[in-house]
Parts: sequence; structure tokens; C-alpha cells
Amino acid sequence: MHIHQLAVFKKVADTRSFSRAGEGLFLSQSTVSTHIRNLEELFGRKLFDRMGKEAVLTPFGQRVYTWAEHLLELHDQALDDLKDFTHEMSGTLYIAASTVPSQYLAPKIMAAFHHRFPAVTFVLRQGSSEQIADLLLRGQVDLGIMGEQYHTESIAYLPFHKEQLVLITPQDWPLSEPVTVEQVLKYPHIFRGQGSGTQATLERLLRNANRRTSEFRTVAYMDSVQSVKQAVRDGMGAAFISEIAAMDFSDRGMFNIYRVSEFSEERPFYFAHSFSRTLAPYVHEFIKVGQDIYRPR
Repeated sequence: MHIHQLAVFKKVADTRSFSRAGEGLFLSQSTVSTHIRNLEELFGRKLFDRMGKEAVLTPFGQRVYTWAEHLLELHDQALDDLKDFTHEMSGTLYIAASTVPSQYLAPKIMAAFHHRFPAVTFVLRQGSSEQIADLLLRGQVDLGIMGEQYHTESIAYLPFHKEQLVLITPQDWPLSEPVTVEQVLKYPHIFRGQGSGTQATLERLLRNANRRTSEFRTVAYMDSVQSVKQAVRDGMGAAFISEIAAMDFSDRGMFNIYRVSEFSEERPFYFAHSFSRTLAPYVHEFIKVGQDIYRPR
């Protein structure tokens, strides 16, 4: 039984005529008759009695009519819902962000998006860039926000913001700018953990300057950028961190911040999604909002 057959059947019942049904559906009378005959053969029951020039529903036909009305209405609702989905802005958006984006970029984008599309709920997870890439590949999140690229053959990366790494030191360690890597090798240093986008960027920048982290006096490795900042504030050592992450403590005079002459290269932050995952409309819109907020002015 096809939905089109039910539509023809209902039209015949409503008009009480095979010919008028055909005219309304732009079908020949013979085509209408064929559809009705196929339904009667399927059910093994007559659907219409011929009463003069009119086609009148049999008792079984009346029962079929009730279901036909329901099924055709459901069919129309399904089509409307599926068509509306291409513009729908409601649902749950699962995001995984690395440390800096999760604390300093994602909340601003989420707030701006929420004001425009309040029916979307967020679930924000935090992890290293490498962990986020794995979550994307396993389909456990819709979108990643990260500072490094992994599995580029399977994950799309859309850059939306750039920044530089900076050096932060305790307040009583004044340096004169421009600061060089050579100049700070003698100081104790705190580094981010492996898998961190910041640490991966730092190691790449140091290689470009013919330096290695092994040349520094390392006193700690910390997964949390907040822990790094607190440790620097309390005089434990210096650290290279994201400029975005450093600004709040720096603005309050809690530690010193310096640009490093060898670190002029800007590092991008990316929206990331799996090539294999079909994105809901609100995911595309979230990306657009983020790109607009952090568009270079």
C-alpha cells in the first residue's frame, strides 16, 4: 500500500466520483480505477459501491477512510517537520574544547548564540586538543574548539581566531623587552602537559628557534592553565601561555607579561568537526556566530 494510493482513495471518497477525483488529482479515470482496484485486491474487500453515478464507501471502505485520513495527515506532518529541520534552531549542541578555548572563547560564543537561539542547549566538555580529536572521531561530540590539529585526514578544521604565546613571570622578576628565549633559560619554568595545544605550539616555536624544552629549568608540568597562572603568581616560576589566558591576571597586576621576540608567529584556534558527521543546522550557525565575534577588525 502506497501513500499515493490512499490519497487517490480519499479523493474518490470525498468527491464520491472516480472522474471528479481524477480531475482533482490530474489523473485519468482509468488510473484512478487502477489504484482503487489495487487497494481492493490488497485488502480482499470492496471499498466502494456504485450507487447510480456516485461511488459510496462500503462499511469496510469507511474504516479504511478513517485510517487514510490519519496516515495522510501524519505524512503531511512528517514532511513539514523534515522540511523545517533544515532551518530548525533547537536541540542539544555537544562541544568539546581545549583548556584555553573552553575558558576564554567558548563561553562568549555560547552567550551570543543563546541570545539569538534560546532553544538550543549546550553541553561543554574540556580536554586536550588530542582528546577532543578522538571524541570527534568517535562521534561523541558535534564540534571541537582547539588550538592544534590532529587526524587531519578525518577532521575538518576552520580557523576563527589567532593569538600569540607570551611569557608570564612573578611580579618581582622584572625583565626588559623584547624578551628572548636565551634570556629566560636560567629561570625555573612551568610547562603545560602533553596533549595540550599550547604545549604543542610552544615546542614547535622553540624548534623554529633551535631550542628545546629540555634546555629549561623545569619545575612542574600542569594540565590546567589556571594552575599554571596561580603558580606563577605565587612565585614558583615563569611560563609560556596563551595571551588570552594571561590577560585577566595581568590586568589586575598579579604577574608580569612579556612578548617573546622569537614567538612572533600567531597560532590559530579552530572549530573542528568530523568529515563523517552530518551537522545539524544550529552547529553551522554556532560556527558562524563564533567567526563573526572573532573576525579580524
